[in-house]
Amino acid sequence: MLEKLFVKDYTNTSDPKVRTDYAKVAGVYGIASNLLLGALKLVVGVISNSIGVLADAVNNLSDCVSSCLTIVGFSLAAKKPDSEHPYGHARYEYLFGFIIGLFMLLMGIQFAVGSVKKMLNPEDLVLNAFTFISLGFSVLIKISQMLVYGRFSRLIDSNALKASASDSRNDILTTLGIMAALVIVAVFKINIDGLIGLLVSFFIIFNSIKTIKEQVAPLIGIKPTKERVNMITGKIMGYPGVLGVHDLVLHNYGVHNDFVTVHVEMDAGRSFLESHSIVDQIETDFRNELGINITIHMDPVVLDNPKLDEVRRQVVGALKELDPAVSFHDMRLIEMPHVTKVVLDCVVPPEKGYTAEQISRFLHSKVRLDCPLSFVVEVDVPFF
Repeated sequence: MLEKLFVKDYTNTSDPKVRTDYAKVAGVYGIASNLLLGALKLVVGVISNSIGVLADAVNNLSDCVSSCLTIVGFSLAAKKPDSEHPYGHARYEYLFGFIIGLFMLLMGIQFAVGSVKKMLNPEDLVLNAFTFISLGFSVLIKISQMLVYGRFSRLIDSNALKASASDSRNDILTTLGIMAALVIVAVFKINIDGLIGLLVSFFIIFNSIKTIKEQVAPLIGIKPTKERVNMITGKIMGYPGVLGVHDLVLHNYGVHNDFVTVHVEMDAGRSFLESHSIVDQIETDFRNELGINITIHMDPVVLDNPKLDEVRRQVVGALKELDPAVSFHDMRLIEMPHVTKVVLDCVVPPEKGYTAEQISRFLHSKVRLDCPLSFVVEVDVPFF
């Protein structure tokens, strides 16, 4: 495996330097192999007079630029945080993955335009054994690129290398399509060089747009996966004294560069210093064990109040009746001279659209005690 030969400490894939070394190995391999393929296909394209082969040659040469961008992107992403960028530079990787996708899109469009021209003005092709042997060799090299990029992208969880693997897959299909067209031309004397080129270009354009969306999404901000959320909440719930977790917000500033804020519920009867010590330990463990920067807000929960327990029980039933997708937390009672004020936060999915006033009125109509109740509801939006 290439990583064993050229990447020092190749198993430590969370280390920015190791990730950069992976990218450099992939980039250098891509530059060398694409230069070879681009030059070979230029010769074959000129000899055979095939627009498909010539466009494929230009595509391979553009892949050299993509490989250079991969190296530059990872090198910038590995830079340490500074005064102007305290969250680091890891998002450069997403940015350069987007640029690679954009290159793929532009090449697909260029390929489509050339193919249409070829369909309108077909020209005779000059085919021989050298043509097919060269294209077959190209497919084998592109398969090796796809496997290297794909493996590296999985090892270091890289969207940029995943985009490069997709680009290599597109190149394989492109070359196979061109070979099929040339076989038909050679055997049946039907010139479909332009048509096959157009079909392949549509495939490249489609996958380029998909790649661009995948790279742009984390730059805009996407919700964390359920697996990620469950891992974070499950670890927090494993600490003594933790009763619940809510209001978790995860900001991603690049691969292995997460910043988390979360509210943790603790027994109000426990001393503040003891609860604070537990929270400090959680933050330290997340930083040292997982590389996650987490900030915790501690919420006290009253456990020995029968009146609060009864209100909580009725609120649970009422919200299930209103909509099972709505949940609540941070409930507390404030005793006033003539009314008991019930204060709580309700988590409402954006598509539901319930307002605080609507929920307050509904709870007021459903929850009954032997004293007047007034509901004060704050609506939260879930971020996962």
